[in-house]
Amino acid sequence: MMYLIDLSGIIDLETFHEYVSKKLDFPAYYGQNFDAFWDCLLDMDSNSKIRVEGLSDLRKNLPNVYDKLNKCIKDYREEYGQIEFALFENSPSDEGLNK
Repeated sequence: MMYLIDLSGIIDLETFHEYVSKKLDFPAYYGQNFDAFWDCLLDMDSNSKIRVEGLSDLRKNLPNVYDKLNKCIKDYREEYGQIEFALFENSPSDEGLNK
């Protein structure tokens, strides 16, 4: 399964978690925090591909969220590595919330 997350236009933590949980089809009980994000990553199909765009906007608007997201992805890659992540600073798909 291929997922696209364009984080451009996200300006608060609540919107980040709502948007990401919707785009990645996380369950309704998703806890809206990075521990829950990690747990849901582990529950995803290992053949999934996640394209993350708009990282420069996220870093500018929510630097702490940017850091936590990058740490989760880095740790996941090191510990499990099945899900393929493609990370983009810009937003080539133009699907972010600020469009």
